[in-house]
Amino acid sequence: MPVKVHIHATHRRFTDGQEIVLVEGNTVGECLNHLVQQFPGMEKALFAKKDKLHNVVEVYLNHASAHPNELVKPVKDGDEIHLILMLAGG
Repeated sequence: MPVKVHIHATHRRFTDGQEIVLVEGNTVGECLNHLVQQFPGMEKALFAKKDKLHNVVEVYLNHASAHPNELVKPVKDGDEIHLILMLAGG
């Protein structure tokens, strides 16, 4: 059973409108790389540079914050990753 990645509404334009995408990997980072392989537009939306997420992207693993070092957190089949986009403004 793969890992489910829940896509923030702002990023669904990169996933053809899909709210949940199934990926494979042993860590959050591997799963996000698999997501980018499926949907290349997600790379710039998620990563500031290779292996570094944008400051506004927050990762939750099974409904708990994966911060810090979210990309190296281990995952197993059936886990769920939620990509949250923190919005700010004035």
